[in-house]
Amino acid sequence: MTEKIMKELIQYVMKHALEYETFTGAALVKKNEIIYMEMTSIEKDHNPLAHAELKVIQSAIAKNEKDLESYQLFTTQKPCVMCASAIVWAGMKEVYFGINSNHHWKTDNEIFDFFSQFDVKCVGSVLEDECREIDQFLIDHGI
Repeated sequence: MTEKIMKELIQYVMKHALEYETFTGAALVKKNEIIYMEMTSIEKDHNPLAHAELKVIQSAIAKNEKDLESYQLFTTQKPCVMCASAIVWAGMKEVYFGINSNHHWKTDNEIFDFFSQFDVKCVGSVLEDECREIDQFLIDHGI
């Protein structure tokens, strides 16, 4: 089921990659169903906080979701330190990512240590090659 959800997210991101000038998207999943999907829109919105992971959390909160622990977060690349902290603060217990990019972590595995401190299951890299294809698509289009 993990790969199926990630494939849906990858399709969504590929559809919106040129518009948002990014290969990063995130989805909140509940009971194996995607409930919210967002794109990182830092460039489009001129907002350094407009990360896809933060935006899906905010979407759930805006819809008055109270229990984010029952959600899983999927993202096309490893969450940055800011987003990882938000995931913990939101109470989520499962995170799945595609590309194992550094994102200000000292090592590739540091994110796993971080999440384990808070009993958050972290799985990556899920369909990393497919996620990298989005990045190549952007490069091929001059972005």
